[in-house]
Amino acid sequence: MTGFAEYRPGVARRAVDVQVRPAVNADLPACAELIVTRTGGSAEARRLRLEADLRDPDKYTVVAEVGGEIAGYALVLGHKISPADPPTTAPDGYYLIGLIVAPAWRRHGIGDLLTTERMRWVAERADDAYYFANLRNGPTLDLHQRFGFTEVTRDFTFPNAPLEPGSCVLLRARLRS
Repeated sequence: MTGFAEYRPGVARRAVDVQVRPAVNADLPACAELIVTRTGGSAEARRLRLEADLRDPDKYTVVAEVGGEIAGYALVLGHKISPADPPTTAPDGYYLIGLIVAPAWRRHGIGDLLTTERMRWVAERADDAYYFANLRNGPTLDLHQRFGFTEVTRDFTFPNAPLEPGSCVLLRARLRS
């Protein structure tokens, strides 16, 4: 499947020393390169968008670093419905998006670490975390299920996200009761 990680749930994880931390400007070129390996486009344009993300208090960019190399990237995006949005727009909240782990560093638990950190950040601000994914992306759906995400709907839209009707699922994890 183009754009998705190879799905290998039975392959054992290998232990590595991973530092998960908020991204800084010096990380952004490597993050941009990771993003364009999945989405295509210009790494420079992505880097500029990432710079804007770092300045936005409703976004949280986190990286996983192994031996000085950026091995993974992920983002939290605060979303608020506008009056112009269609009624099927996903609810207000914080969304875990953009989880990307470099192919050489997959199956090391980096996706779990990036998700744990993002959920910690969201829990300081909200009762729920949201996530949406393509139904064909088994690796990310399994990962988020392990973190307590459950299906909300398959009938939704999200601003600026290229969602094909019926191809994606919106999920939520309760962070506080």
